Amino acid sequence: MVIELGLASHPEVPPSPPAGRWWRSPRRVRLAANRIRPLAAVVGLALLAGLAGAAPPSGPLLIQVASHQVKARDIVLAGDRLLVTSAAAQGAATTWQLSAYDVLDGELRWTVPFDAASWRLRQVRQTGDVVLVGPRSGPGTGSTVVLDAQTGQTRWVAPDGLVLTDDGRTALIDEPDGAGATSSTLRAVDLATGDELWRADLAVPTEVLAGSAGQALLVGTDGRAQVRDGRDGTVLRTADLGEVSRPDSMAGTLLVRQWRGGELGVTGYDPATLRQLWHRPVRYGPGRITGCGALICFPDDTRIEAVDPVTGRTVWRVPADLVVDFDSYLVAYSVSPDGGSGAAADGDGRGYPASAAVADASADAGSGSGRIIDPGTGRTLLPLSAWETELEGRGDATFVGYRQPTETGPAWLAVLAPAGPETVRMVGSVPGPVGGCVGDRSTIVCRLGADAISIWHYEL
Repeated sequence: MVIELGLASHPEVPPSPPAGRWWRSPRRVRLAANRIRPLAAVVGLALLAGLAGAAPPSGPLLIQVASHQVKARDIVLAGDRLLVTSAAAQGAATTWQLSAYDVLDGELRWTVPFDAASWRLRQVRQTGDVVLVGPRSGPGTGSTVVLDAQTGQTRWVAPDGLVLTDDGRTALIDEPDGAGATSSTLRAVDLATGDELWRADLAVPTEVLAGSAGQALLVGTDGRAQVRDGRDGTVLRTADLGEVSRPDSMAGTLLVRQWRGGELGVTGYDPATLRQLWHRPVRYGPGRITGCGALICFPDDTRIEAVDPVTGRTVWRVPADLVVDFDSYLVAYSVSPDGGSGAAADGDGRGYPASAAVADASADAGSGSGRIIDPGTGRTLLPLSAWETELEGRGDATFVGYRQPTETGPAWLAVLAPAGPETVRMVGSVPGPVGGCVGDRSTIVCRLGADAISIWHYEL
């Protein structure tokens, strides 16, 4: 069934955006109302830009594929499956179930019991023909269940947090040899079957990371590092990195914290060769070092510096306390009273030279709340402070969401088109109320009221 959802069928237009509200919770990274998460603010913004800058779409962009009566709690798109958790009362008890719908035809494919006390659907990942549902309290704090994507049956359960190699084929599981033990056993397991591929004894506490090209990267507290083949465990490279702490892997680079000359810094290494790429002193701000697309973001007081992972040079800096990577774009958040809008000083003041290529985005940052920024320059593309809309996205999905001007009126759906975050399109409106919308490059799913979900396809 094709439903016309263009502007012609709903001539009402969304009202002017509400007055900006302050970002209230740095721990949860929320915008405006307490129910909004950091992912949550792009939709209305896309809608406004679409209404203001583009003619109404000619013909229907939305096609309703299916609607199901289900009181959904969590909704996640994972490949060709829509995964939904819901509760059902059985006498005085409440049982939970996980259901999978085919995103192409909207049909229910399977339903299995779901341990809501142990697992959390929002940490779902899909790789190959399996779906991974992470522990409720976060990686390393409980079991991860590996489900067959076609049937929902449990393939196997990892006893603790696991690390996936970058090719998605191997799970790396570091198991302590006993309570309080400093030694452990590393097991490499075939992700699809749960079969053990190889194991290695680790004599000192070791950080196990995903390397490059399906490899495993091991960094011990003694500074010894190893690169192993992810499938057979062959040691491909070793190096002594010296005294290190808090190893991490991001943007294709191994990062370790090291003291040099009495000053704390971060050193970047090539994850395949363990060759040092760069070292730079750091002064931590309120956040932590994070991946920012192809760059690495370093916090420094009231600004964030984005660093080239190969050279260690600053590419751009923005006045912000946190930058969150949403795959296709970045969002910068400010929690300091002045919005972190102070101008960046010339140079860096911390022992490494300023580069003429550094882009200082202080002038256009504005104050408060969050803003979409250009991954290449840090320049503000779209401010988010005026919106109370909700946004969800996974993987390389086009981010999609809604804004509902009135409680009973239509909800307006908008997407960020594949050309980039500056290209926004309104795809139509649907009867409200809606909530919890998720989407990818062709599908939008929303809750309808309290007891239904609806699946739409769209084209740009």
